[in-house]
Amino acid sequence: MMHSLATVVAVDKKQITVSCQQQTSCGSCASQNSCGTGVVSKVLPGRQHQLTVSTAHIREPIHIGQLVEIGLSERSVLQSALLVYVLPLVTLLLGTLLGQWWFVELAGGGEGGVIAGALAGGALGLLIARYRARGLSAQGDYQPSLIRVLGKPVTQGLETNALSKDSSSR
Repeated sequence: MMHSLATVVAVDKKQITVSCQQQTSCGSCASQNSCGTGVVSKVLPGRQHQLTVSTAHIREPIHIGQLVEIGLSERSVLQSALLVYVLPLVTLLLGTLLGQWWFVELAGGGEGGVIAGALAGGALGLLIARYRARGLSAQGDYQPSLIRVLGKPVTQGLETNALSKDSSSR
């Protein structure tokens, strides 16, 4: 299961709305200083996402501002990636092959038919992925789940000593 920390921004009876920052893997890569993506990820802040999470199995009260741990199964992430990326690519290739066979081999046409077949195949794949994604989003496996309530954020109430020397060494 993939885990992430989030902050509670709204509380309802059986669900909460949480806000979490998009995470990238650029912080742990050894070549982050020489990579263009690593440099850009340092300059631009990550996007904030708001998600609604069910709290039916949690007994303790949850308040706005608390940190919670949410999770999503790897299986659902991989299946979603296959649906969104691979299916349109496969249908685009099938549309290209069909366009090549139909317009060039049978009709004796040119590349315009092949391009039209590729675009039609890609569009069909996107439509199928969109339709299928709506069905999957209703399933519980494709919704983030609340794992545990952690408490108040560390930054609240945290005070630092602004003196340049330790205040006890006079």
